[in-house]
Amino acid sequence: MTKSKVIVFGYDELLLASLEFISQTQTEIVAVVFPSNRKDWRANTVRQIVTDKGFLILEQPPSADIAEFAEKIRQINPDLIYVWSYPMILPEEIIKIPRYGSINLHIGLLPEYRGTNGVRWALLNGEEQTGVTIHFMDSGIDTGSVISRILFPITADDNILSLMQKSKTAGLHLLKHCWQQIASGRANAVNQDESKANYYSAKMFIPETIDWSKSNIEIHNLIRASVAPFPGVYTFWNGLKVFIKKSIPLQNFKLKSTFGTIEKIDVNGVEITTGNGSLLITEMEVDEKVIPNASLYDFGLRLGGQLQ
Repeated sequence: MTKSKVIVFGYDELLLASLEFISQTQTEIVAVVFPSNRKDWRANTVRQIVTDKGFLILEQPPSADIAEFAEKIRQINPDLIYVWSYPMILPEEIIKIPRYGSINLHIGLLPEYRGTNGVRWALLNGEEQTGVTIHFMDSGIDTGSVISRILFPITADDNILSLMQKSKTAGLHLLKHCWQQIASGRANAVNQDESKANYYSAKMFIPETIDWSKSNIEIHNLIRASVAPFPGVYTFWNGLKVFIKKSIPLQNFKLKSTFGTIEKIDVNGVEITTGNGSLLITEMEVDEKVIPNASLYDFGLRLGGQLQ
């Protein structure tokens, strides 16, 4: 039986996970494509690992220079193109080259979370669950027919890091479930329900500063959706930028203080008035140094003080 030939597009740790999985199947990886718009240390490290494994390496150029790259793909003549966590748009002329189509493993549920950072937006939006979706690619952004998707809960302890790890685990599970059908051109798919579709762009604004007039849940979700690798969110105290890393919403509806007021300080953290109650801040940093809860008074925090 002849192995199907696949070209894999990626640049990060999910690319390495994909290559490891596909290499164990009856599929031949004939090339690995890296994006030209990612040359940071992480992408370069992954590129070197892939090069050392002996795979043919290609690089997708900017759209203005796509013709020569598309011709290289045609000459390789893959049966399938596979994409997971890739920051460049594939032109339709490339998507249409493989006889079994081009598929994308999307981090987020489709059609509800098209675009970038689907699980992060689900967290910001206060969803109780999120997931990943594997689908055929077409000329739109995340609009192709869905092969399968898997859901998992967003728990009270989750942040963007834990959700990304859950997404990786769920994505590999989907691959194991669907790959044989996909790689043989026998995958079934259904059209997306456009009435449920939403699109989230990388250019959409996500606050970097905390608005204490928001609800405690909204602020809490913003905090846990903004931990590393994202820059984080911050507030100000005595002119210092204080990054808030961890929090717990409290159902304290009797508070009548101004938003951002310090209501309580103890070994558990700092309780701050919000738009609908309060939020317990359990970890904060200044100049990349954690302020221990036992040192909050030494830092200058006082009851009745106000975070800006």
